[in-house]
Amino acid sequence: MIAVIAEKEFTECRRDGRFKLAASLMLALMIAASGFGWRNYLDLLNQADIAAEHDYRRFGQQDPKHPHDAAHYGVYAFKTPRPLTIVDGGIEPYVGASILNGAHIQGEVEYPPAQDMSALQRFGDLNPANAAQTLLPLLVILLGFSAFAGEREQGTLRQLLSLGLRPSLLLWGKAAGIARALLPILLPLAGFGIATAGYLAPAESRGDELARAGLLVVLYGLYLTLLLFLTLGVSACCRSARTALAVLLVFWGVTVFALPRMLLDVGGYVYPVPSTHRFWVNFMTDLSQSWESAEQTLQKQLLAKYRVERVEELPFDYTGRSMQVGEEAAWAVCERYDRQRYDIYARQNRLLEWGTLIAPSAGVSLLSMALAGNDPAQHQAFTRQVEHYRRHLNRLLNDYVSSHQTRNANGWDSTLIKADASFFQRVPAFRYRPPDWREALSPYPRAIALLLIWTAAAVTFARYAVSRLSGASA
Repeated sequence: MIAVIAEKEFTECRRDGRFKLAASLMLALMIAASGFGWRNYLDLLNQADIAAEHDYRRFGQQDPKHPHDAAHYGVYAFKTPRPLTIVDGGIEPYVGASILNGAHIQGEVEYPPAQDMSALQRFGDLNPANAAQTLLPLLVILLGFSAFAGEREQGTLRQLLSLGLRPSLLLWGKAAGIARALLPILLPLAGFGIATAGYLAPAESRGDELARAGLLVVLYGLYLTLLLFLTLGVSACCRSARTALAVLLVFWGVTVFALPRMLLDVGGYVYPVPSTHRFWVNFMTDLSQSWESAEQTLQKQLLAKYRVERVEELPFDYTGRSMQVGEEAAWAVCERYDRQRYDIYARQNRLLEWGTLIAPSAGVSLLSMALAGNDPAQHQAFTRQVEHYRRHLNRLLNDYVSSHQTRNANGWDSTLIKADASFFQRVPAFRYRPPDWREALSPYPRAIALLLIWTAAAVTFARYAVSRLSGASA
């Protein structure tokens, strides 16, 4: 009986000219978004590869100079985009993917693409994830709003129930029929995402990328299941199709547009990010104090150990060791301020996670960004790997100063130390190693749990609403 009902529902959907038009437009939009995403990904990948190779060669071929001058000269680290950036760019356009590794302090991410966008371009950012999160729910609503309310208006619902048809069979049949109508849109998109991930991913990360693509399909499938049963439940509760459509459109507008925006604004108000000026003033004050304290401690230790009065009387050049101690003193300050900043972002994200209670699209957006590899947590993983690389780079340069000591008539003179291209070319290139999908999802247990609860609640609501049609148990 469920199959018969599903076939009837599917036939009605297929014959509905509004569905054909909406589905065609939706598919065309998703194809266009995928095409733009593909082109953007290849462009970003090409830029990152060329820039990384050029900058590494620039650093390796620099003229002979003091290693500390080379540290200030710096070398860039670039984040290679993930293939699923085609599906969901996340925060990537707004944070950038290049960091200059220099001396003393952790570098900041530079040149976000959004800097070069107009306000209209930022407003009109198109990718398949945005389209799926906003327009697929609307398509589900247009397919299902009249499933029960329309039959009630036509009088056919009473006839079906008078024949002894169990309401639960009617619910599952209509759900299956509408889902079948959506498959011609969803299956090509799911297949495209998985095939793209497998084709574009490097061999060493192909398994992880395929797992992420598969989980994205599950995520959006869960979201559409939630919306489908919610739509059917509302249709069963309303006496007219017009009322059902109005209720569902209000739900769509509020939960897809209004509430997520409100949650972002509330998060920024409750957990404000310090201004750039205040951040750097506090940071440089603490950094200067840390440097001064570390320098004084080092001098006291060495003067006591070698029983001399001044650092110039030490049996070795003090410069290299002083530079490295200064670097290590800055590490703790950089880590503390970096952790403080990302803790604020994490709190804002946590508020957005809890917002899934009132707007399931908020949780879908967070999990989609995480699976695509473009959420704040994975951006932080990139910046931390770059910082570890910077520390290794400066240790190599400072060790060179310590191991190539020179004297003149007045004593030790580190300014005479010069490193050439043969040394700079031994510095390893930066390689970003992204976290796997388990680590990517680990910051979002609340979003996952709340989406599962929403889905279970939507199915329960639909069963209850349908059971009231005849007073029978569904």
